[in-house]
Amino acid sequence: MRKLAVIAMAMAFAFGYAGAASAGDAAKGQTWWDSKCKKCHNMDAKKKVGPGLEGITKKRSDAWMTKWLVDPDKTWEENDAETQAMKKDAGKEAAKKTSMKIGAKLTEADAADIIAYMKANGG
Repeated sequence: MRKLAVIAMAMAFAFGYAGAASAGDAAKGQTWWDSKCKKCHNMDAKKKVGPGLEGITKKRSDAWMTKWLVDPDKTWEENDAETQAMKKDAGKEAAKKTSMKIGAKLTEADAADIIAYMKANGG
């Protein structure tokens, strides 16, 4: 019984630590935002080249946003429920492909940093 409790605590610690590590670094996210994202997006509701992203982190899950940032074309093609909702919100249901072009291959850690920055700044 005691051994089980120790294993359970170790697993809880490991998963808690991994979750904290994946939370992202908003300062690093700002670097990405400033160099890539803000060319096409505003953090408020105003459309630029792409849609304004005000409140997007409340509308979409972190897992979906990570998939989207890492590979928007693949996420578009997979067309899961969150992608369908995004297409509907953007009025792009009939579009055959996304016009989202990051110009860099992001890792999941990079995406987590961008999401952390967006959460801290109203995105």
